[in-house]
Amino acid sequence: MAGTRIMRKVKVEGGYLNFSSAHFITYSGKCERLHGHNYGVLVEVEGELGPDNLVFDFTVLKKRTKEICQHLDHRFLLPLRNPQLELTRLPDAWDIRFKEKHYVFPLADVVELPIENSTAELLAQYICEELCQLLEEYPTAGLHNIMVGVEEAPTQMAYYQKDLQG
Repeated sequence: MAGTRIMRKVKVEGGYLNFSSAHFITYSGKCERLHGHNYGVLVEVEGELGPDNLVFDFTVLKKRTKEICQHLDHRFLLPLRNPQLELTRLPDAWDIRFKEKHYVFPLADVVELPIENSTAELLAQYICEELCQLLEEYPTAGLHNIMVGVEEAPTQMAYYQKDLQG
């Protein structure tokens, strides 16, 4: 059929696409206990075949996703835009308060994230946005959308999908 676009998907997941981090989330005026997860990351891109008969190079997708995972690995995930937290950056640490709770983390142990809460949903969005920036140096004209999943437990995964054509 003339003019019909054939869409294809490629997906990378598992292996070394993971990170272990500590966090807590705030919700309904409450704050969870500090805890950690061994997060898994999945990335799926959809698009048309390019001149090399590829949607996108698996190797590049894995490498760039792993770079983001390494940045998050073995750190405390600090949501800088959380209105429920009182955040003070000290010369060598972050002072974090939520009502009666008080945490102090060395700067080297914290990854500062431009998100409202360190939920799996917003981590998926953060990873997706970071990945899109890293992929700008590659030919992505044939890509139509990207989806990132963040698994915080074997039965729990949140997804974020972004349209790349709009």
